[in-house]
Amino acid sequence: LCSTSATERRSQCMGFPPGICAMLSTGPAEGGACIATFGFGSNSVRQLRGRLNDHTLRGFPARIRGQVLAFAGPNYSWAHDDDRDVGGTATLISQADSTALGTCVFLTEGQLSVLDGYEGVPTVYDRRQFTGEVWQNGRWQQMQVTAYLKVDSAEWHAPSEAYCCAVLKNISSSFPGLTTLQLRDTTGEVRSEWQHPGFSTLGLGAFLFEVGVRKRNPWQLPRAIGPAKRQLLKQGVARPEALLTSASTVEEEDSKEAPSSKSFASLHLDEEEMTIARHLLGHSPGVSVVDDSQAEQVPAAAAFS
Repeated sequence: LCSTSATERRSQCMGFPPGICAMLSTGPAEGGACIATFGFGSNSVRQLRGRLNDHTLRGFPARIRGQVLAFAGPNYSWAHDDDRDVGGTATLISQADSTALGTCVFLTEGQLSVLDGYEGVPTVYDRRQFTGEVWQNGRWQQMQVTAYLKVDSAEWHAPSEAYCCAVLKNISSSFPGLTTLQLRDTTGEVRSEWQHPGFSTLGLGAFLFEVGVRKRNPWQLPRAIGPAKRQLLKQGVARPEALLTSASTVEEEDSKEAPSSKSFASLHLDEEEMTIARHLLGHSPGVSVVDDSQAEQVPAAAAFS
């Protein structure tokens, strides 16, 4: 589970259902018991792989009854919209008869310590314990989970488009039937709803998130978005579709100098990133990006049953 061999991992699955321990992939070469970590905001498995440099992590659908997703701020690290430089990020609030959906990943204490740095523990977010449920082998299994809750502010700030993409990427990876986010403040009031508008109509910052999170070695998010966006803006690329035009120009220039080479350094992107971008924009229908990050997914009918 969280050590160097399957035998060691299973021996350390204290309190976890045997099926979960048997299914989890090899973790980092570091001992220690596993901690069931509930991600309900941007921390999808792929984002965690980039942040923790562990490409073996896999996710299980999870939920916490009596809690619900909400947003508060101010946050600046995810604020990559063109019209504002501040936004909100996710937290949980108590709400009877509600259920917070997310993804459970099993991490070591060492990995959680690294994640603490990204979450701003203990001043911005802090760890909290909940009784949750994890979907495994076609049914829900109850266990204790750790989640990061916002502690620095309860002030309403609408999340940025990039952050909405990140949250939807996380939750819909476990619950494919989910297509809408309710943007709720910390009093429980639903301020608005958000649905993905389609890759071609995203702002540049949100589109770069969608590219970076799909890499074989995902970007460290959100910190990698800003430098890439600034570089593209310098090259006159302000919208996703313009990226393809600029890339074609770069390829034409490269082919004149070295016909066998492909370099998108001037765009701050590599060949894999451009392949993903073309795929998302529908220009390479034959290209697929394999995502092995989910161990299981939950049918829509079972999400709240």
